[in-house]
Amino acid sequence: MSTVLQLIAQSRHTHIPAAIEWLDAAGRKELQAELTARVRRFGEWRFATDHRHEITGLRVAGALCHGGASQVATWLNRRELREPADAWADAKTVAGALRGRPLEWRADLARRLTAALRPPRGSSWSWRREGGPPGFALARTMLLETGVEPEGDAFTVCWAWHAFVTGDLRNDPIAETMVPRLFDTEGASAPFRSTWESAAVTAFVDGLHAEVKRGRLDRATVLDGTIGRFLIGGEARDLGMFVELRRRFEPGPDETPARDLVRCLPAGAANVADLAVGELRALDVAGRLDAGLFGEAVGALALRAEKKHVGAALKWISDTFKVTAADPVRAEGALLALADVLSAESSATRARAIRLAVKLGPSTETARAAVADAAVRLPADERAPLAERFGVTETAEEEVFTGVPLVGAPPLQPPIRTVPELVIELHDVQHTDDMDTFERVMAALVELSHHDRAAVVAGFKADFQPTAWEYFRTSGYVPDDPGWLLFWAAALIGEHADEGFRAKARKLLGLNPSFLDRLKHLALPPRDPDRGRTTPHARLFRQRALELVRMAAEGETRPCLLATPTLPGHLVDPETLLTRLEALGDREPLPADLTQALLRLPRDVDASVADRAEKIGGHGGRMVAEWIREGGLPDPVVEWTVKVTERHGWIQRQPVVTMDPGRRLPDHISTLVTLSPDDEFDYWVRSRDIWAGTLPNHPEATAAYLLRWICVWADQSDPAGEAVIPLAVAPGPVGPVVAAAVVGAMGHQRAVQRSAAGEAFLALAGRPDFPAEGVGDAIRRLVTGDVLKLSRITEVLGQSADAGAHAAVWEVLSVALPGLLPDEGAKPRSGLGELLGVAVKAARVCGAKGKVPGLAELAARKGSSRVTMEARTLVKQLAE
Repeated sequence: MSTVLQLIAQSRHTHIPAAIEWLDAAGRKELQAELTARVRRFGEWRFATDHRHEITGLRVAGALCHGGASQVATWLNRRELREPADAWADAKTVAGALRGRPLEWRADLARRLTAALRPPRGSSWSWRREGGPPGFALARTMLLETGVEPEGDAFTVCWAWHAFVTGDLRNDPIAETMVPRLFDTEGASAPFRSTWESAAVTAFVDGLHAEVKRGRLDRATVLDGTIGRFLIGGEARDLGMFVELRRRFEPGPDETPARDLVRCLPAGAANVADLAVGELRALDVAGRLDAGLFGEAVGALALRAEKKHVGAALKWISDTFKVTAADPVRAEGALLALADVLSAESSATRARAIRLAVKLGPSTETARAAVADAAVRLPADERAPLAERFGVTETAEEEVFTGVPLVGAPPLQPPIRTVPELVIELHDVQHTDDMDTFERVMAALVELSHHDRAAVVAGFKADFQPTAWEYFRTSGYVPDDPGWLLFWAAALIGEHADEGFRAKARKLLGLNPSFLDRLKHLALPPRDPDRGRTTPHARLFRQRALELVRMAAEGETRPCLLATPTLPGHLVDPETLLTRLEALGDREPLPADLTQALLRLPRDVDASVADRAEKIGGHGGRMVAEWIREGGLPDPVVEWTVKVTERHGWIQRQPVVTMDPGRRLPDHISTLVTLSPDDEFDYWVRSRDIWAGTLPNHPEATAAYLLRWICVWADQSDPAGEAVIPLAVAPGPVGPVVAAAVVGAMGHQRAVQRSAAGEAFLALAGRPDFPAEGVGDAIRRLVTGDVLKLSRITEVLGQSADAGAHAAVWEVLSVALPGLLPDEGAKPRSGLGELLGVAVKAARVCGAKGKVPGLAELAARKGSSRVTMEARTLVKQLAE
C-alpha cells in the first residue's frame, strides 16, 4: 500500500497534500490508478460500510491528482464518494486542500459542483440531516470562498433542505439571495410538505419573520413572493408553508393585492382559497374591495368542489346583504354565484341559496336570466319560491342514468408461449404483486422447460447476465417471497449443467437430508415456519412455488401444472384437468398444485367427470374423483364483529372474524376456511397474501381473512380497493362478509382506492345475489364502531348513485340509516348530512316510498342545519 493510501486509511487528511506534492507526473498517474481501484471496491455494501471513514481522504487525494476543474468535479461527484461521514468537515478539508489553486480555477470548480447537484425527490426522511443533500456542503463552501453567485434550481432546493433542517437563517450568509428564490423554484417546497414536521415549519417561518424584522430581508419581497407562489399553483401540501408564512406576516389592506387573490380562488389549493377568502373579506369589511371583484370572488367560490367554500360564498353574501342589495354590481355578482349554487347536490345548500336569491330579487336582466335558467332544473317545491320573482316558466326533467350492468370476472391473460416472452416476465417477477403474472410465469417455466429445455437454457444465457443468479449461489436460506422463488427456479433451469449449484439448492431445500438431520426430525418434527405468521393463502402459493424450485433442483420436468386457470374467475375446467392428469403419465401430481387445482374446480361438476378421473388412476385421479363426489369445499359459516383492544396505550378498533368449515377437512385445506379472533398473523400482510384466486368459488371465505386488513389499510397506502374487486366479480356466491370487505375499502384514505371500492360496489350491485342488507349493516357497524369515517363511504355511495346504482344505494341506505341516526337529544354524527343528501337523491330517482325509523323525529328538530334540512326533504320524498 502506498504512503497516500496509508494516510487515507488513518484519516490523516492534513498530510495528504504534502505527500502528493512530492510526486511527479508518473507517480500521480500511478496513484490515480490505485485510488480508482480502491473506490471501485466501495460498490460492495459491506466494504463501503466498514471503510466509510476513507471517503474524505479519497476525495482529497483524487482532487489533488487531477489538474482540470472538470476532472476534479467528476471525481468528487462519483457515486461512491458523494456521501462522506461528515459532509461539512469533508467540505472544509477538500476546500482547504484546493486553496492553493488559482481563484478563477476554484470559481470554475464551484460552478461545476453547483451544476452537478441533484435535489432530493419528495420529502424522504433520508435527506433530513445536517449534511444536506449529497454534494451540497462542498458546493456551498466553494461558492462562499470564491464569491460566485449560486445558480440553478437544484441549488435552491438543496439550500431549502439545509435551511429547513438547521433552522438557522440568522447565521446563513446567503439567505438574502436564496429566500426570494424559494417562491418561484419548483421543488423548493419539498422540505415543508410533511405534516410530521409542522413544528419545524413553524420554526422556519418564525426565523424568516425575525430576519424581516431585523431589516435583513425585505417584507414586500416576501409578501409578493407568496402571492406569486399561489398563482403558480400546486398541491395544498406544497403551499402550506407559504400560506403559514403569509398568515404570520398579517398583511394590511395596502399589502393585499385583491385582484391576484381573486385569481387564486377558481383553481387554487384549498388552503390557499381559505387564506384568500379571509384577506378578501377583511378588505370588504374595510370598504376597499371593488364590487366587480366581489362578484368574481363569490362566483369562483360557488364553483369550487369543496362544500366549505360554497358555504363560504353563501355566508359572505349573507353577512354583507345590505351592502350587496344596495349595489347593483355586487347584487348581480351575488345572484350569478347563487345561480351556480342552485345545482348543488345538497338540498340544504340549495335552500340557503334560494332564500338569498329571493331576498335580493332580480337586480339585472342578466342575473334574472341566470337564476331562472338554473331554477328550471330544480324540484317543483324548491322552484316555487323563485318562479314568480325570476319568471321561471319552463321546467326541465333531469336526465338521470339508471341501471347497473352485470359485471363478470375478466378474461384470462393469454399464456406465455415463447422463451423471449418468459424472459421479459422473469425480469419483473421479483417486483410485482400481480398474482396472474405469477400464474403465467409458473405455467410457462414448467411447460417450456419440459418441451424444449435447450431453448430455455439458451434464452436465459442470452438475456441474463452471469451475475443475475449470483444471489442464489451465495444465499444460505430459502426465500419467503414467491417472486424470488420463481426466479430461483429459473436460475436452476438456466444453470442446469452446474451440478454444484443444484446440489446446494437441494441441501437448502432439505431434499438430501443427512443421517443426523433425519434423526433430529424424528425426535423433533419440523414445524411450519410460516404458521402463525402469514396467511394460509400465501403459504399455499409459496408451497406451489417451492415445488417448482425442488423440481428444477432435481433436474425433473413435467408437461404442465394442474392448477393453472383456464376459465374466467381463476377456475379450472374439469375436462382440462383430466387431460392434464393423463399427460402426467406415471408421475404423481405435485401436492400443493393438486390442492389448488381441486379448489379451482367449478362448484357443480358432472358425476361422470369423477368416474373418468378414477379410471385415470394414481393418487391424483383418486383425489379428483373423491373431491367431486363429496361436493367439493363446503361453504363455511362466517360471522364478524368489531373488537376494541388496547395496546401500549393505543385504542385499536378492527373487525374480527370467526369462520368454521362445518365438517372435518384435511388440515392443509381446513386452514383456508377456519379462522378465530385470536389467530395472530403478520401485521404487514399484503393484498396478494389473501388472493381471491385461491378460493374462487368461496369469496366469503377469502373476505373473512381480508376483512381484518382492509380496515387496517384504510389509513395507509395499501391497495384495499383493488383487493376487493376480484371478490365482487368472483364466480362463487357473495354475502355479508364480502359486503363488509367492500365497505372497508370504501373507507380508504386515498381517493384512488375509494374509486376502486366504488367499482367493486357497482359489480356487487349488478349481481343477482347483491348483498344489500350486508352492505348496509356493515356501514352501520363499522361507522358506529369508529372503525371507518362516514364521509369517505358517503363519497363512494354518491359516485355509485351518479353511475346509475340509485336503487342499490337506496336499498343499502334503508338498512344503514336507522343505526346511524342520532338518538333523541343526541348530536348527529359528522358527515350524516352528506349521507342524507345522497339518500334523498337516490330515493327521488328510484321512487322509493316508506318510512325510516328515527328519520321523522330527526326532521322534527328545530333549526336549519344540513342534517335537519336533508332529513325533512327525505321524509317528504318518501311520503309522496
